[in-house]
Amino acid sequence: MRDSAEQAAASATPPPTTGPPPGASQAPGPPLATATATIGTEASAPPDPVDPAAVAVHCFARWQSFDARTDPGPGAGVERAGTDDCFTPDFLAQLTDGGAGEEGEAWEELRARGARSTVTVLAATPLGDTAATGRVVYLLNVRDTFTADNATPVETVSTPTVTLLRDTAGAWRIAGADLSGDAGDAPGR
Repeated sequence: MRDSAEQAAASATPPPTTGPPPGASQAPGPPLATATATIGTEASAPPDPVDPAAVAVHCFARWQSFDARTDPGPGAGVERAGTDDCFTPDFLAQLTDGGAGEEGEAWEELRARGARSTVTVLAATPLGDTAATGRVVYLLNVRDTFTADNATPVETVSTPTVTLLRDTAGAWRIAGADLSGDAGDAPGR
C-alpha cells in the first residue's frame, strides 16, 4: 500500500504529452486539409489592401460563402465581397452580369432546404508572378462546410486559383478566378 507522500508525487506527475519525441524534427505545420483557418468569413474585418495574400484569403471566403436562409439571393457573396472592395471593376462587372433565371429557382430550393456554405481559406500559395510585378496568382487551399436540411455538415477541400492585380494606389483586388477545382456552383467559374 502506498503512503501519502507517494500518492502526492504520483498525482503531481503531468499527463503524457503528444507529438514528436524531444529532439525530433517536425514539419512546419499541419497538412493543408486539416489546417486551422486564420480568417473567418463573416466576422473578419477587411484586410490591409496592400497585402495580396490577405486580400485573396479574405475576399475569396466572403465571396464564396452563403447562407440561403438570410442572403437575399445568389449574388449576395459578390455583394458582400464588393463592399470590401475585393474585385477589380472589370471582374465585378463579369460577376454581376446575367439574370436570375434558373439561378433564382435553384436559390429558392436552397432556401427551402436551409442551405448554407461556409468557405474557409486554409492557405494561399503564390504561383509564378510575384507582388513586385503588380500581378499575382494564388493557389488557394479551401475548406467548404455545406449544411442543408439540418443534416450533418459535409466538408470538401478544393484548390481554386485567384489572380490579383495591384492598382495605382497599391491596393490589391481579385481580377479573375479559376474555380474548376471547386465543387460549388459559384460565379467566376
